[in-house]
Amino acid sequence: MNHTKKLFALRWLMALSALSAGGVAGAAGPSAPGGLYVGYYQEDPLSNPEDPMPGAFVLNLPEKDAAFEGAMFFTFVGCQSSNVGTVKGSKAGYDLSGTWSGNIDNSAQSGPYQGRYDPASGYYKGVYSNAAGKQFKDIPGCIKYYIGPNGSWEMFAVEQNQPASFKVSVSASKVSWPKLPNAAMTLVYVIEPGMAKAGGANPIKFQTVVPAQVTSFSIPAGGLTKGKEYIAATLISDGKAKRLAFASQRFVAP
Repeated sequence: MNHTKKLFALRWLMALSALSAGGVAGAAGPSAPGGLYVGYYQEDPLSNPEDPMPGAFVLNLPEKDAAFEGAMFFTFVGCQSSNVGTVKGSKAGYDLSGTWSGNIDNSAQSGPYQGRYDPASGYYKGVYSNAAGKQFKDIPGCIKYYIGPNGSWEMFAVEQNQPASFKVSVSASKVSWPKLPNAAMTLVYVIEPGMAKAGGANPIKFQTVVPAQVTSFSIPAGGLTKGKEYIAATLISDGKAKRLAFASQRFVAP
């Protein structure tokens, strides 16, 4: 095993150990907050250095310990199939655990995830893995990319910005955000909260990744229903795929 692989294995074991600290799922104790949470998953740049992509991650968490549902979204360009993953899990105290599954460009994918609420920061974070491992995808005339074998995730209450000073705004049909130093990539997505809370359907209306110098994105025409409430979210990452900022904002489609 080379140095990079040893480092990755040690990092993965440390992440799992940290999430288990303070008790295991099902242990008696206070239950973490519930409600609609929005955030992102991030493919691990050590195991997938070619193109470690982030993506939309949405969970509708119960107020008490119980089962819940959510969604992950894997589509980035218009020529791809619409790839949404179904997330199922259970909440026990401060712990979340479950499975995700879905088709990514016509190939079935699935795996486990787990995470924990951090009362000091006020949000959830964890890790996930793909049972099929790392895979190369070639969609002729569209895109070539790798599906990462594992990654991390973070989930925030709606409009719980990190840092608090970072804001995303929506005017007419344009989502905008501030430019940050050391930014390398920006993920932008829009969800329909009513569908996220109802479950059983894809609440993510669209997502895209734009270069660091871009600070706004126009919502595709016809993608939203006039007068309906939506949530826009923006993640800005550095060159090592680490979060610099995340923010979400409710808005009503004009």
